[in-house]
Amino acid sequence: MGGKLKRALISVYDKTGIETFAQKLSELGYEIVSSGGTARHLISCNIEVAKISDVTKSPEMLGGRVKTLHPHIFGAILARTQDEKELQDLGISPISIVICNLYPFESVTSKPEVTLEEAIENIDIGGVTLLRAAAKNFDRVAVLFDKDDYDWVLKKIAGNQLTQDDRAQLAHKAFMYTCRYDSLIANFLATRGNEEQKLPSNLCVPLLKIADLRYGENPHQISALYAELGKTKELPFVQHQGKKLSFINIIDLESSYTIANSFDEPASVIVKHTNPCGVGIGSNTKEAYARALSTDPMSAFGGIIGFNGEVSADTASLILDSFKEVVIAPSFTPDALERFKKKKHLRIIELSSGFEGDVEYRSFFGGWLAQRRDDHASREDEWEFVSERKAAEDEMQALRFAWKVVGFVKSNAIVLTNDSQTIGIGAGQMSRIDAAELSVKKAKQAGLEVKGTVLASDAFFPFRDSIDFAAKHEISAVIEPGGSKRDKDIIEAANEHNIALIFSHRRHFRH
Repeated sequence: MGGKLKRALISVYDKTGIETFAQKLSELGYEIVSSGGTARHLISCNIEVAKISDVTKSPEMLGGRVKTLHPHIFGAILARTQDEKELQDLGISPISIVICNLYPFESVTSKPEVTLEEAIENIDIGGVTLLRAAAKNFDRVAVLFDKDDYDWVLKKIAGNQLTQDDRAQLAHKAFMYTCRYDSLIANFLATRGNEEQKLPSNLCVPLLKIADLRYGENPHQISALYAELGKTKELPFVQHQGKKLSFINIIDLESSYTIANSFDEPASVIVKHTNPCGVGIGSNTKEAYARALSTDPMSAFGGIIGFNGEVSADTASLILDSFKEVVIAPSFTPDALERFKKKKHLRIIELSSGFEGDVEYRSFFGGWLAQRRDDHASREDEWEFVSERKAAEDEMQALRFAWKVVGFVKSNAIVLTNDSQTIGIGAGQMSRIDAAELSVKKAKQAGLEVKGTVLASDAFFPFRDSIDFAAKHEISAVIEPGGSKRDKDIIEAANEHNIALIFSHRRHFRH
């Protein structure tokens, strides 16, 4: 089919940059075939266009619902080299480039007030079919939907250097694009009118690799970072300095950043292996970090530090006093960045916001688990004061702080706090009393006072032993979900020891 008339079909909803692309193609000798709003837009830009209705000899139908679905269009796209004679007999000229993007189903259906009729009207049919046809025939046809591909494809076409591998890459992207588009429609219809808010019966999550990582959990494992196609093509953060990030670094920095940003006050979190080993709040980042560090300076060695506010030079100097792997914050002052340069291997990550999405996934023997993320909201209106003694206001402040932190600690989890910092953290233990004992042990190792602190447990106490243990160490108040068949025993133990006890009625397991 070489040497014949070159044709490009353009049918786009998002017209950003399309006039420049079409003009360059026209200058390179391509006939532009287009329809509907795209044709009108290109003509208004003084670009010569052959309307699809003129090619098919068939008018647009049903208010524009049917335009491109015609043998003269799809024959021109799907024809192989060996089909040339048949095309000639049918009077069809081949199409070698298809540029198409789709109706904005995602943005329309993201509006809470969207109606089913509006959603259905924004399901693209012809565009998806064009993309799939062009992608299937990538041996001869280049398919584009992403405006970020316009420039490099034009340069390749101009130099007669667009290879089969290039077209295969574009085809792969197009199939991923239509896969994601179909999944959005399927998920919308699956959840429409679903009062129980169940997850969809089918999930399709097309992913785009945006970075190879240093290694996985261990140096012998390769790893990469992916984003959901259509959300972003770039890392969601800026790395100012330091070594390349690894799989573990990414997991830990998400944990530290998420915990820090659950607080309104200036907050700092130090994480090791996804668990906080110290959390502090204060009037500024330096004070918050100092409090977080004091919880467990030994475990903080080599940790990941997260902040919810701008990191100052004074805070940077304090961080540099000991070895850390990563510092992540929404921003850093220029002086702070300058001071961090003293430790060139220290990774400095600026992150204003992460990937979107309220569903999290985990592989399971070749299958997948999916769940809604725990939003870690306190929901204080659900709390029940079950002990005879009620918590004083300073204890309430501490209990609020402790309850927020414990939801981020791996189960079984016990957290001891005052109203501005963690005092001891018992994480990932096989029994709850072991977690309680570990929290006190860590506090004593750090030289912190346990007496007068409050205790939070991520799940109910199965026995009264943890309350007795708390009393032994003069812990004044406890918050836990409740729900054990021995709740009555737990309440009696709290009353015996004059401990204020709150049932939150919400569990926060974390695995």
